[in-house]
Order: sequence, then C-alpha cells, then structure tokens
Amino acid sequence: MQSFIESATQNLDSQTKDIVFSNLSLKLATDVIGQAAFGVNFGLSEPHSARNEIESVAVNKDDVMSASASNEVTDFINQHIYSTTQLKMDLSGSFSIILGLLVPILQEPFRQILKRIPGTMDWKIEHTNKNLGGRLDEIVEKRMNDRTRSSKDFLSLILNARESKAVSENVFTPEYISAVTYEHLLAGSATTSFTLSSIVYLVAAHPEVEKKLLEEIDGFGSIDHIPTSQDLHDKFPYLDQVIKEAMRIYIVSPLVARETSNEVEIGGYLLPKGTWVWLALGVLAKDPKNFPEPEKFNPERFDPNCEEMKQRHPYAFIPFGIGPRACIGQKFSIQEIKLSLIHLYRKYLFRHSPNMENPLELEYGIVLNFKHGVKLRAIKRTPRSC
Repeated sequence: MQSFIESATQNLDSQTKDIVFSNLSLKLATDVIGQAAFGVNFGLSEPHSARNEIESVAVNKDDVMSASASNEVTDFINQHIYSTTQLKMDLSGSFSIILGLLVPILQEPFRQILKRIPGTMDWKIEHTNKNLGGRLDEIVEKRMNDRTRSSKDFLSLILNARESKAVSENVFTPEYISAVTYEHLLAGSATTSFTLSSIVYLVAAHPEVEKKLLEEIDGFGSIDHIPTSQDLHDKFPYLDQVIKEAMRIYIVSPLVARETSNEVEIGGYLLPKGTWVWLALGVLAKDPKNFPEPEKFNPERFDPNCEEMKQRHPYAFIPFGIGPRACIGQKFSIQEIKLSLIHLYRKYLFRHSPNMENPLELEYGIVLNFKHGVKLRAIKRTPRSC
C-alpha cells in the first residue's frame, strides 16, 4: 500500500497545471485495492500515468498475472474507471430505478424492457455490467488455472480455500468469486477516492484544522518513519476526527436500502414483508439535534471527550452502515486513507485552485461523486516545516 501512495504522490508541486486530485485519488485507490483483491498492479498511480490515459497499463514481473494478460487488464480497468466515474453518476437517469423508488413492484419488469432499448440508461448499465463481468470472469479463470499464485490477495485466498475443500465448491462458485471480488474493487476504489478527495478539499479551506493536523503528523516522527497499523489506530486521534467530520459533511453513500424479510413495525407504520426501506444517512449526518451547526467543518465534534460526542445518538453517524450488512472494508479503507494523508501532508500543503467552482457540484448515484472533480494546487513543504 505504501509503495502505491509514494508513487502516486511524486512531484505533485512540479505540475504547472492544476491537480485534479479526485482523479489522482481514484487511480491510487484502484491500484491499492487491485493489489489487495486481485494480486495485480494495474499501474495507474505510476508517475508516467498520472495525467495519461490507461493505455499504458502494464503488469509487473512479480505480479501473479502474466504479461500476456495485460490487454485484458487494460480493457477491464477502462471499463471499471468508466463505470466508477461516469455510469454511477448517471444512475439518476435510469427510469427503472426512479420507478422502483415510487412503485417497487414495477422496477424489474420495466428494467427487463428498457435494457433492450439502445441508448437508455438501463441499456448502458446492462452493457457495461456485461463487459465488466466478462473481463472479470477471464481474470478469475486465469487465476484458477495458475498453480503458482500467491496467498496474499483476496482472490487467491478464496481460490485456495476452494481448492483445499475448506469450503464447499458449491458455495464458492466461479460466478460468486467474480461477483464478490469485483464488489471489493468497486467499493474499495470509488468510495475511498471520494472520501480522500473531500478531506483534502475541506482541510485546504480551514487553516486552523490544517495547522493542528500537521502538528500531529509531524510529531509522530521523521518523514521516513512509516506508521504501523497499531500506530494508525492509536497515535493519530485528530486525524481520525478530521476523517470522520469530512465523511459526515460529504457522506459517500447518502442513501442505503434494505428489504424487509418479515412484517415489521417502524415508527408506528406496519411494513409488509418485501418492502423496500430507504435510510437517508446523509440526512442523519446533518441533523442539528446531533450535530449543532451541521454545515460547519468542525473535527473537534468527534473528540471522545467533548460533550457533543457524549450526548450524540450512537447511530447518528454510520457512514459504513451498521449490523451484519455493514461495509466489510471499513478498516481497510480507513487505514488506506490515513496512510495516504500522512504521506501527503508530510510533503505537501494543498490550496484550492481558482479554476474550481465554489461550492463543489456533486453528482448523485450509487455513491456520491464530484461533478467536475476536485482541483487543487500542491505546495511542497520546506525542510524546516517538516
């Protein structure tokens, strides 16, 4: 993880143009989760590809994937980047999804019709999902036939467990493996990228937060002292508060849905089995009852010792969801964000570009996204300030 972060953030201050930080963070997050999920280095965060297309993606000799598979990887990543940055932002244009919000029983019949009509958003979603699924099936099949694969990445662990008969092959079918692996890639790239970008954007506009954050990061040790997992958990309390507050201001999944498995009463309303229940996490995170001055960026509100934190309802802030269907990548994502921020702020300060709109325009889809990206300018910190 550290090597990808260092590679992606080289020489940021040497750029004569604005840094579209949201693009940089997406490439970084995709590389990190690609290695963790597939055992493949997609090469997106390498310096030569920082501002180029993804046509130059190459697989390192130490990667499990062979060099002959680089075209498949390139095509897959192109599809993934499109799905993450464009298609997911266009979900509001899917008529079947809009209809499903109003009359859930009609969503699937209309989707089956609309996905066959070229040009509709349902057709685009179906087309892209098929392409992604096909590419992913190819990657999984190659890895299943590779007897020299490692055991460090998620895909290898699943395949090794399947072959060792530790779990039933009927449970870990090739289709299930493809689906759960891509779920990790999507969830671990789009959401982490958005959160990382929103944090840097907010800190750049609040010098008092930046000053306090830099003091904590600089106080940890020299620039080459890489924090361990335990360090990230114990030694950076203010960084933790900054991340939580940024996630509250820009909650990456403002809506989550659940289907009732049985008849249940909620708030005096009797909901029959099969009812879709939508929980507005974004609304909860801006409730002034739990968060006074909700539009104000105030990391101290997450200080465990402050009265606001003590009096707050425990479910007022649940960016990763809660219960058995909460995000399984929560700890991994937070660790990646913390490592990235520590590395970035050891070397750079960030300021808003005059070419960026204010306030930022957002796109609403499965996950929140920045319509025009987060444009920043990086200033290299002097040795004295480091």
